Amino acid sequence: MLFLGNACEGVIKNQTEGENAVNDPFTTFIKEMLSAKAWNQQVSDEVKAQLESDLRSRLMDQIDQAVIEALPDDKIDGLNELLDREASAEEIQQYVATSGVDVQRVTTETMLRFRDLYLGPGDTNGQ
Repeated sequence: MLFLGNACEGVIKNQTEGENAVNDPFTTFIKEMLSAKAWNQQVSDEVKAQLESDLRSRLMDQIDQAVIEALPDDKIDGLNELLDREASAEEIQQYVATSGVDVQRVTTETMLRFRDLYLGPGDTNGQ
């Protein structure tokens, strides 16, 4: 589902363009999680980079799943058709954006659940 993740990522980046146009908000989120647990101080740069990449991938997979689950039933077939014909990321992004799904809300809620899974409920300081 990486392809859908890229499409959802495009929707989020468009919606956060003014806030965080230079930095990828997903990578920033993962780095902040690792800092909260102080994991970034306990491992080498190579291991830290791999951990960031792995966690970002897992986060994007969870966002993909949440967006798909949020799609109205009548939109699932259309998404499958786009994926089957290997539509461009822009086409999928447009389809998701006009599907009626509040991608920003779904993404935010998924990110909060993801953080809770790795840090513990309500724990932003790693304690």
